[in-house]
Amino acid sequence: MKLFTSRLMSAFLLIPGFFFGQASAADPVSIDTILPSHTLRVGAVNAPPWYQKDLLTNQWVGLVPDVVQALTKGTDIKIEYVDTQWGTAVAGLQSDRFDILGGFNKTPERAKAADFTRPMGSHQMGILTLQKETKKFEKWDTINSPDVKLAAIDGSAAATLLQPQAPKAQWIIVPDSDNMLLQMESGRADAVVNNDIQMAQYVSKRHQGTVIIPTPVKEQPTNIGLRQQRPELKAWLDSRLEQLEKDGTLNAIWKKYTLPATQK
Repeated sequence: MKLFTSRLMSAFLLIPGFFFGQASAADPVSIDTILPSHTLRVGAVNAPPWYQKDLLTNQWVGLVPDVVQALTKGTDIKIEYVDTQWGTAVAGLQSDRFDILGGFNKTPERAKAADFTRPMGSHQMGILTLQKETKKFEKWDTINSPDVKLAAIDGSAAATLLQPQAPKAQWIIVPDSDNMLLQMESGRADAVVNNDIQMAQYVSKRHQGTVIIPTPVKEQPTNIGLRQQRPELKAWLDSRLEQLEKDGTLNAIWKKYTLPATQK
């Protein structure tokens, strides 16, 4: 068993092209050509800490909005957020509802229908539970049991990557983060399956719960998704990732959302 630790940042620093920044004069295609409207439409899922809509200001805040602000810094690009869900995000990209979706993990299934930038970070997949006895969550082999009830978000990496690896477990698939946590808090699920960043946020804010990273560890890079056949936009995004690798901006953004968790 591997309990949640603050190892996140050291892992992030090992990822090539981890930082966003300003484009250089060597960019082959100008942003005017890529986005002639000078508006970048960003798919937004109400799933803290990735995205969260401030009900008072109606503005989107969170890790991805912070990254998008850094991504467009130094340009005259306007940012427009479009509500979506993880489970329907690919369809939103395909239908041109929005241009990009941040914090979107590249999976073989998604890659058939969408394109992805180089990684913008990495996280580990794990278990969050309110139960005192956590031994059954130490390994994915023991989690894969009919006696284990797991909640996950439809279309999330937890559902798409881990559900096939634990087919014997009872999976409760829900549309969003609030419903997923409600399954655990109400006792309908033994635990939720999610990434270490979101689980750490829950423990830090609610002061309850135990985060477990089962073995073997399942680590997943996270990317920016975009519609296929937009090579200029992908090249521009990748260029921004590469050019500010040494700037430290993205590192500082991630650090805001990876506070050490308080264990129950």
